[in-house]
Amino acid sequence: MKTFLFLILFVSSVFARDTLYFLPEDGDKAENKIAHIFKTAHYEIKIAMYTFTNKKFLKALKSAARRGVKIKIIADYDSNKNQSYSSIVPQLKKLRNIEVKLLTGAGRGRYKGIMHIKFFIVDDRIVGFGSANYTYSAFHKNYEILYINDDWTFTRKFTKIFDKLWIK
Repeated sequence: MKTFLFLILFVSSVFARDTLYFLPEDGDKAENKIAHIFKTAHYEIKIAMYTFTNKKFLKALKSAARRGVKIKIIADYDSNKNQSYSSIVPQLKKLRNIEVKLLTGAGRGRYKGIMHIKFFIVDDRIVGFGSANYTYSAFHKNYEILYINDDWTFTRKFTKIFDKLWIK
Protein backbone atom coordinates (compact mmCIF):
# COMPACT_ATOMS: atom_id res chain seq x y z
CA MET A 1 0.00 0.00 0.00
CA LYS A 2 2.83 2.43 0.85
CA THR A 3 4.50 1.69 -2.47
CA PHE A 4 1.26 2.35 -4.32
CA LEU A 5 0.76 5.68 -2.49
CA PHE A 6 4.34 6.70 -3.20
CA LEU A 7 3.89 5.84 -6.87
CA ILE A 8 0.75 7.99 -7.10
CA LEU A 9 2.49 10.93 -5.41
CA PHE A 10 5.56 10.56 -7.62
CA VAL A 11 3.58 10.34 -10.85
CA SER A 12 1.34 13.29 -9.93
CA SER A 13 4.34 15.47 -9.07
CA VAL A 14 6.24 14.49 -12.21
CA PHE A 15 3.28 15.15 -14.47
CA ALA A 16 1.96 18.23 -12.69
CA ARG A 17 1.29 21.02 -15.14
CA ASP A 18 2.31 24.54 -14.50
CA THR A 19 2.24 27.71 -16.57
CA LEU A 20 3.84 31.08 -16.04
CA TYR A 21 2.14 34.01 -17.76
CA PHE A 22 3.84 37.35 -18.42
CA LEU A 23 1.25 40.11 -18.55
CA PRO A 24 0.17 42.07 -20.53
CA GLU A 25 1.81 40.00 -23.31
CA ASP A 26 -0.06 36.83 -22.23
CA GLY A 27 -3.06 38.73 -20.85
CA ASP A 28 -5.75 37.22 -23.08
CA LYS A 29 -4.42 33.69 -22.60
CA ALA A 30 -4.17 34.08 -18.83
CA GLU A 31 -7.58 35.71 -18.49
CA ASN A 32 -9.22 32.99 -20.60
CA LYS A 33 -7.42 30.25 -18.65
CA ILE A 34 -8.62 31.55 -15.28
CA ALA A 35 -12.18 32.04 -16.56
CA HIS A 36 -12.13 28.46 -17.88
CA ILE A 37 -10.79 27.10 -14.57
CA PHE A 38 -13.54 28.93 -12.67
CA LYS A 39 -16.28 27.83 -15.11
CA THR A 40 -15.24 24.17 -14.94
CA ALA A 41 -14.72 23.95 -11.17
CA HIS A 42 -16.40 20.91 -9.67
CA TYR A 43 -17.02 21.77 -6.03
CA GLU A 44 -15.02 24.69 -4.60
CA ILE A 45 -13.26 27.94 -5.49
CA LYS A 46 -11.28 29.97 -2.97
CA ILE A 47 -10.00 33.41 -3.93
CA ALA A 48 -7.85 35.89 -2.01
CA MET A 49 -7.62 39.09 -4.04
CA TYR A 50 -6.91 42.73 -3.28
CA THR A 51 -8.88 44.33 -6.14
CA PHE A 52 -11.53 42.53 -8.15
CA THR A 53 -13.19 44.25 -11.13
CA ASN A 54 -12.82 41.74 -13.99
CA LYS A 55 -16.22 41.15 -15.65
CA LYS A 56 -15.10 37.92 -17.37
CA PHE A 57 -14.28 36.42 -13.96
CA LEU A 58 -17.60 37.71 -12.58
CA LYS A 59 -19.45 35.81 -15.32
CA ALA A 60 -17.42 32.63 -14.75
CA LEU A 61 -17.94 32.73 -10.98
CA LYS A 62 -21.68 33.33 -11.36
CA SER A 63 -21.85 30.31 -13.67
CA ALA A 64 -19.97 28.13 -11.19
CA ALA A 65 -22.14 29.29 -8.26
CA ARG A 66 -25.32 28.51 -10.22
CA ARG A 67 -24.02 24.95 -10.73
CA GLY A 68 -23.61 24.58 -6.95
CA VAL A 69 -19.86 25.25 -6.67
CA LYS A 70 -19.08 26.74 -3.24
CA ILE A 71 -17.08 29.95 -3.56
CA LYS A 72 -15.22 31.81 -0.82
CA ILE A 73 -13.65 35.18 -1.52
CA ILE A 74 -11.31 37.11 0.75
CA ALA A 75 -10.78 40.68 -0.41
CA ASP A 76 -9.37 43.95 0.90
CA TYR A 77 -11.88 45.83 3.02
CA ASP A 78 -11.31 49.35 1.69
CA SER A 79 -11.15 48.33 -1.97
CA ASN A 80 -14.28 46.17 -1.90
CA LYS A 81 -16.62 47.36 0.89
CA ASN A 82 -19.09 48.88 -1.59
CA GLN A 83 -19.07 49.77 -5.26
CA SER A 84 -15.78 51.64 -4.82
CA TYR A 85 -13.28 51.15 -7.62
CA SER A 86 -15.95 49.27 -9.63
CA SER A 87 -15.44 46.24 -7.39
CA ILE A 88 -17.54 43.21 -8.31
CA VAL A 89 -17.23 41.75 -4.80
CA PRO A 90 -20.44 43.42 -3.52
CA GLN A 91 -22.33 41.85 -6.47
CA LEU A 92 -20.87 38.41 -5.80
CA LYS A 93 -21.64 38.66 -2.08
CA LYS A 94 -25.37 38.69 -2.87
CA LEU A 95 -25.34 35.38 -4.76
CA ARG A 96 -26.15 31.92 -3.45
CA ASN A 97 -23.11 29.66 -2.85
CA ILE A 98 -20.75 32.65 -2.51
CA GLU A 99 -19.31 33.81 0.82
CA VAL A 100 -17.20 36.94 1.12
CA LYS A 101 -14.86 38.08 3.87
CA LEU A 102 -13.35 41.58 3.78
CA LEU A 103 -10.06 42.04 5.64
CA THR A 104 -7.71 44.87 6.45
CA GLY A 105 -4.01 44.31 7.02
CA ALA A 106 -2.59 43.02 10.28
CA GLY A 107 -1.32 46.37 11.59
CA ARG A 108 -2.48 48.19 14.69
CA GLY A 109 -3.63 51.75 15.14
CA ARG A 110 -5.42 53.98 12.66
CA TYR A 111 -3.90 52.49 9.53
CA LYS A 112 -4.06 48.72 9.66
CA GLY A 113 -2.64 48.05 6.23
CA ILE A 114 -4.28 46.13 3.42
CA MET A 115 -5.10 42.56 2.41
CA HIS A 116 -2.78 42.46 -0.61
CA ILE A 117 -2.49 38.72 -1.36
CA LYS A 118 -3.47 37.53 -4.84
CA PHE A 119 -4.24 33.84 -5.39
CA PHE A 120 -6.96 31.31 -6.14
CA ILE A 121 -7.48 27.63 -5.34
CA VAL A 122 -9.90 25.45 -7.30
CA ASP A 123 -11.11 22.01 -6.16
CA ASP A 124 -8.10 21.63 -3.81
CA ARG A 125 -6.11 20.88 -6.96
CA ILE A 126 -5.26 24.04 -8.91
CA VAL A 127 -3.59 27.15 -7.56
CA GLY A 128 -2.87 30.41 -9.33
CA PHE A 129 -0.92 33.31 -7.86
CA GLY A 130 1.19 36.29 -8.80
CA SER A 131 1.29 40.05 -8.81
CA ALA A 132 -1.89 40.62 -10.83
CA ASN A 133 -5.14 41.84 -9.33
CA TYR A 134 -8.29 40.72 -11.12
CA THR A 135 -8.65 43.92 -13.15
CA TYR A 136 -8.58 44.76 -16.83
CA SER A 137 -5.42 46.84 -16.34
CA ALA A 138 -3.56 44.01 -14.62
CA PHE A 139 -4.15 41.65 -17.54
CA HIS A 140 -3.93 44.11 -20.44
CA LYS A 141 -1.86 47.15 -19.41
CA ASN A 142 0.42 46.42 -16.45
CA TYR A 143 3.57 44.33 -16.25
CA GLU A 144 2.52 41.44 -14.03
CA ILE A 145 3.17 37.74 -13.58
CA LEU A 146 0.74 34.92 -12.98
CA TYR A 147 1.67 31.33 -12.18
CA ILE A 148 -0.83 28.44 -12.35
CA ASN A 149 -0.02 24.98 -11.01
CA ASP A 150 -2.04 21.80 -10.51
CA ASP A 151 0.25 19.95 -8.11
CA TRP A 152 -1.97 19.15 -5.11
CA THR A 153 0.99 19.13 -2.68
CA PHE A 154 1.74 22.70 -3.73
CA THR A 155 -1.93 23.65 -3.55
CA ARG A 156 -2.21 22.34 0.02
CA LYS A 157 0.21 25.04 1.20
CA PHE A 158 -2.00 27.77 -0.25
CA THR A 159 -5.09 26.18 1.31
CA LYS A 160 -3.49 26.51 4.76
CA ILE A 161 -2.85 30.22 4.14
CA PHE A 162 -6.41 30.77 2.88
CA ASP A 163 -7.90 28.97 5.88
CA LYS A 164 -5.84 31.10 8.29
CA LEU A 165 -7.11 34.26 6.62
CA TRP A 166 -10.70 33.03 6.54
CA ILE A 167 -10.87 32.66 10.35
CA LYS A 168 -9.47 36.16 11.02
